[in-house]
Amino acid sequence: MYEQFYGLKERPFNLIPDPDYLYLSPQHKLAKAYLEYGISQKVGFVVLTGEIGAGKTTLIKSLIKNYSGNHRLGVLYQTSVGAEDLLELLLQEFEVRGRFASRATRLAAFNQFLLTAYSRREHVVLMVDEAQNLGQAGLRDKLKHPSLRQLAQRIAVHYHLRPLERLETREYILFRIHRAGGSGIFNEEALDRIYEYTRGVPRRINAWCDLALVAGFAEGRQEIGADFIDTVIAAQGGTLEEEIGDYDAAEEKSEPSSPRAALTSGNNNLKAEITELAGRLTRLEGLCLEISNHLIPVMTELLAKKSSLPQIDLPEEQEEELHQLPEAMTAEPPPPKKGNSWWSNWLKPGK
Repeated sequence: MYEQFYGLKERPFNLIPDPDYLYLSPQHKLAKAYLEYGISQKVGFVVLTGEIGAGKTTLIKSLIKNYSGNHRLGVLYQTSVGAEDLLELLLQEFEVRGRFASRATRLAAFNQFLLTAYSRREHVVLMVDEAQNLGQAGLRDKLKHPSLRQLAQRIAVHYHLRPLERLETREYILFRIHRAGGSGIFNEEALDRIYEYTRGVPRRINAWCDLALVAGFAEGRQEIGADFIDTVIAAQGGTLEEEIGDYDAAEEKSEPSSPRAALTSGNNNLKAEITELAGRLTRLEGLCLEISNHLIPVMTELLAKKSSLPQIDLPEEQEEELHQLPEAMTAEPPPPKKGNSWWSNWLKPGK
């Protein structure tokens, strides 16, 4: 939409995680190194946590795209399922085909897959990119529970991604614009203002920068400043998330000492769950876009093939039976009445 106006090859701030746009801040470099170390050295479990939108999925996609070696990499993006469905997802992800009527046959098939991979000296690696189902910020607390002590002892590396610093936020924005073939666009004051609104969370940065580019294009602005960022965000009614204070302070937990404190704690938990839901909806939107990108060419090809199919000549007996069908079954359906379709109502003026 605005790409040509700003001299860009493509949108630089897409909400869909794109490994080609991975910005490696010092902490993202370290997180990537830990993941690569865990895979290459077969150390066991590696846990990467971080706030929603911090860049964990982009890191994983980059690792999968660029990783070379005798490995079988699998990724699960959804774990809110039962044990049976989770096992089925594992079989599908590693392309273990067959009909499995029971849990025992599924386990046997997956065990055979692992044995075959081992005989071929292949290292099987499973990445779970939906650990926030366990409670994003609370995942570390859950791992400290006594019932998970054995699992916690097998975690070789645990790293937590924090939001970007102010300078890193500026570099992140400029990096993505340069990656898309552009330069400049946001002046220094605008870069600082974006950090103030987003507190360095990459997904929030992408959302507001993309919206600012749309609005700037609509007004013919070649350069975007801090005042215009204020205008764009104010026009949207502000952010949909809770204002973010000091990140370290938000991480601290304390036991409620009064009913009022308990109520405040409950409200904070509700806000965290709403924020988590917003992140899931964003990922769902990205998944729908990816499905559409794959589905539209397939449907176009199918329709093209359908139009070129030859007419089928029925035997005379079937032709006679077809002509003997009641008129109500062979008659052409009546044309739809104007204005009665659901979409026509949306196209009426004022809708």
